[in-house]
Amino acid sequence: MQRALDEVSEGPPVPTVSSESWLLYDDTFDFEIASHRATAPASIASTTKMMTALLVVDHAEMDEVVTISRRAEATGHKQIYLRAGEEWTVGELLEAVMVVSANDAAVALAEHVGGDVAGFVELMNDEAAALGLTGTSFANPHGLEARGHHGSAADLLALARTVMSRPELARLAAQPTGEMISQDGRVVDGESTNELLDIVDGAFGVKTGWTTRAGDVIVAGAERDGRRLYAVVLGSRDANRDATALLEHGFAVFTPAERRLVPLMEDPDDAEVLRSSLPAATLARLAHLRGLAKREEAPWE
Repeated sequence: MQRALDEVSEGPPVPTVSSESWLLYDDTFDFEIASHRATAPASIASTTKMMTALLVVDHAEMDEVVTISRRAEATGHKQIYLRAGEEWTVGELLEAVMVVSANDAAVALAEHVGGDVAGFVELMNDEAAALGLTGTSFANPHGLEARGHHGSAADLLALARTVMSRPELARLAAQPTGEMISQDGRVVDGESTNELLDIVDGAFGVKTGWTTRAGDVIVAGAERDGRRLYAVVLGSRDANRDATALLEHGFAVFTPAERRLVPLMEDPDDAEVLRSSLPAATLARLAHLRGLAKREEAPWE
């Protein structure tokens, strides 16, 4: 019976994706569903900002006031157009970093927490070492290309799980829009760079990125019926499509618990116990997976 379960436990075949390295992980049952070159070094673009945000919530209060420097103002690419001399709270700048992926806000926060960007980068690398991110090295707080700035799909997964354990960051990662207000009342609106929040059922974050060298990258998460998955996609031509395909595949496969439960559906007495003790959504999924196994003509004895 176990051999037959193993034969169909992967469900549909793993989808073909364009990314150079990727990882699909079941956070609920703590196992890797599938991966490709998950520990290979790669450019990680703005997924870098997960580490920036983590250090900010761990080292600063949300109501602390930050005075914007000329260096922060001059930071280009994705930005909220901060102005030197303006004052913003840490919380407003953190929203700009996590929701709209603002590079200028990342620099302003780095200077506030680390004293200067170099000091903050040192904190980033110290935290990476503490988290066991052995394939990761940071050179800046925003993810623009720089010598010695890289990571891996496996490391980004570990970082994302840590980030999502902080309620403030989990809330921001799931926001589809942001509204940031400076101390003098200037309002900046922006949409989340994570389009999967509107595409994938149950999506909850966490961070996107893009540079010419890195390609399209994303760390994506979704939860359905109590089952929580992460997909990390690096070096993709279309990270949204790749991550969506991987997450949908993940929700279709057997979990370790389901491998044990599905065969019990074949025995009337066991099935009755399951029906009296499991939620309706779980029973529906078990019935679906049982049908999948039967279509594969897998013997259950």
